[in-house]
Amino acid sequence: MRKRFTLLPLHRTLLLLLIGIVVLGLPRAFQKSPSAAGTPHKVHIAFGFHVNLYHSFRGDTNDENGFGQDIRVIRHTIDALDRFNRQGIPVRGVWDFDSLFSLEEILPVHAPDIIDSVQRRVRENRDDVILMSYNNGMASAMNDEEFMASIQKGISNAAGSGVQDLFGRVTPVVRPQEMMTTPGHFERYRQLGIDYVSLYYSATPFDAFRVFGRELSAAEAHNPVQYHNPKTGEQIAIVPTYHAGDLVEHVSLRDWAEQLHQLQSEGRIDRDVLIFINFDADAEFWTGADLPWHLNWLPNTGGIDQLVDSVADLDFVTFSNLSDYLATHPPQGSLYFGQDTADGSFNGYHSWAEKASASDYWTRIVKNRRADQAARAVFAATGLDPIPDDFKQLQQAAFDTRMRALSTTNFGLAAPFLARQREAAMAALLERLDGTTVRMRALLAAHVKDVLAEATPPDLPAAAASVVEPFFYQAGDAGTAGSVSLTLPASRSGSGAYFLADNGGRTIPAAVVKRVEHPERGLATLTLRVFKGHEMPDGIYFLCRRRSAPEPADGQLTAGARVLKNEFIEVRFNDRGQVTSVVQNGLVQLDARSLSPYIVYDGQRNSPRQLTVTPEQTGAGGVAAVRIHGAWEGPAGATRAPGWVDYRLSLLPGIPYLFVEGEVRYPDTYRRDTLEVDKPMLARKIDASWQAVAPVELRFAARALTKRPFVIHKRNYLGKEDAYAVDYYRHSPENL
Repeated sequence: MRKRFTLLPLHRTLLLLLIGIVVLGLPRAFQKSPSAAGTPHKVHIAFGFHVNLYHSFRGDTNDENGFGQDIRVIRHTIDALDRFNRQGIPVRGVWDFDSLFSLEEILPVHAPDIIDSVQRRVRENRDDVILMSYNNGMASAMNDEEFMASIQKGISNAAGSGVQDLFGRVTPVVRPQEMMTTPGHFERYRQLGIDYVSLYYSATPFDAFRVFGRELSAAEAHNPVQYHNPKTGEQIAIVPTYHAGDLVEHVSLRDWAEQLHQLQSEGRIDRDVLIFINFDADAEFWTGADLPWHLNWLPNTGGIDQLVDSVADLDFVTFSNLSDYLATHPPQGSLYFGQDTADGSFNGYHSWAEKASASDYWTRIVKNRRADQAARAVFAATGLDPIPDDFKQLQQAAFDTRMRALSTTNFGLAAPFLARQREAAMAALLERLDGTTVRMRALLAAHVKDVLAEATPPDLPAAAASVVEPFFYQAGDAGTAGSVSLTLPASRSGSGAYFLADNGGRTIPAAVVKRVEHPERGLATLTLRVFKGHEMPDGIYFLCRRRSAPEPADGQLTAGARVLKNEFIEVRFNDRGQVTSVVQNGLVQLDARSLSPYIVYDGQRNSPRQLTVTPEQTGAGGVAAVRIHGAWEGPAGATRAPGWVDYRLSLLPGIPYLFVEGEVRYPDTYRRDTLEVDKPMLARKIDASWQAVAPVELRFAARALTKRPFVIHKRNYLGKEDAYAVDYYRHSPENL
């Protein structure tokens, strides 16, 4: 039976709301507010204001379509705090700023009074300024150099926009941009003199770490708690932090304070507690809603004025800042979680990664980072010392531009699009970044060419092998060789079995898995996979070719329309070009329909109806490969241009891995819906029937038990490895 929900007329809704409030509220109205007489413990309250005037869904103008809203709301908040202080109510603020966009570029030009006012309040009213990051950066996506710079420059920098530079003192607490953390951050914070991390322990989609660790007691959830990671050894104190949504969960700030004090009075909490509410400084939540007079009593609608007024008369409430509270209240209890945290939906990076633009932006950032890393590796391995000044300047320009591009603002959050002005700004930023990438590669190629011209080929038995081409290899973060891509004259890239050799003549087995001809230039690009277990440190290597290729053992490699296999792995296909299973060592690892693309459109799964499996390399030369390709018709009646699929699966002898590469173009459908009609900055024509895309799904055949859940292993950009169980059903059976 389907339930039907009908919207009530406004007057009936208000009547029901009023009845509920009377029924629930009257008994409490006759209760006396708890007093501090029975316990010495207090409820401390601190208000935090997260300042970042560089927005994803608004532009860069001083009006309500840009950062004008921030300026208006922050001025209102400062005025309210000043007014309360003049009345003898010692409420204080806890501020956090990004340095680059807000403190360095926007506020000095458009609202220098805000910086002056916060400086005054720090001196006269003991407001705190805690740390955020220099570039409001996507912290978990940064490598060590980028992450450390984002915090160090947030403390102090050459432009004078750091917290220490502007406010004279730094409260040793960091409130990460978008609450992003990953293992390795905490030890780096401690190295920089930061003792505490403010993270949401919230009951809303901004919950940060609440569902990852054990449930905290009321005393722990309102006091610093010690984080200890047994895998990395790092420790830091976490300040459980809350925002506007938690006020609704507790009805109001007054109710929340009274609930905690009741536990103190009953002896169930034997210490002081802290309610730290930190929320975006530009949120209308701080100014309050414009309600008619007869609704002004509604809790959580009157901004900072209502919040302070609601608890100012309670003798057990103390208005605090973080520095004073943390100085006298050590951590209570300990906890550990291995997951990355972020305030996106589903406790992580889902909403950051779901936009098509984010994939393009991130790819270009990583290309720039790799060009920089490659240059450093080449210079170190070839003994170029000192590095030329022109290249140092180029590296610095690339780094500075990359730090801007790594701002979370450029990736947005929940909305599927950025504001058009932000898209334009990011396009210009990435064009500059791409320019530094191209110039670094060009300078690097010129240096490598000079070095390789002097390289001495290794001694090889002339009758058995010949040297084809010298090249420079950068191992990357993993340090283990994976693939090598070389472009050389087609006349020198003839058939045969290839291998690699280093300066000393050590041979490194490899096989060509892909060859792309460039006849207009007389060139060919070879992609080789290096066989498992062979290390290749940064340095000069030589592509070599055997005079005769050894034949693989019978049946060791097979590539056909229905099967692709080596001695470890067997991939099976049906007559529609779909994978029916992937078997490793006799056990099914991936189920049917793996490795094929699909979309979820209007609640239905849509995938190509017919693909073709074409053998490309049947095993000769040490590679078995098939191509899966064909048209993609798309959803019936909604597709204006079909898509296509072109994937390549390959296997090598002696390697228990299946390599997958290729391209997919999704069907193009009619855009008959308009998103955000009332917000010109975000308005787009879209097809709202698109719900999900899966380019290469892995449908695991393995199964888990509630007592033995799946475990995710990860390695982040800091080189830290960790793992966590996918056991969120412990919080709710619906998560099973």
